[in-house]
Amino acid sequence: MSALRCGMSSVAAQAVQMQAGAFAQSIGVAVARQQNGAQKAVAALVAETAASASPPPGQGRLVDVKA
Repeated sequence: MSALRCGMSSVAAQAVQMQAGAFAQSIGVAVARQQNGAQKAVAALVAETAASASPPPGQGRLVDVKA
């Protein structure tokens, strides 16, 4: 009977370890998605700022090919 209990205990411990591993993996995926969303937001903000900003005095958006 004690061997059966030991075996069940081992199976239960393995199940808990597997569940903890799955939970840790899901947390990692959630963190990666959050970081990806934050990076996209920063990239959009930079692109928006660059598109609306005027160039410094003396610099234009076109290249003078005559020079």
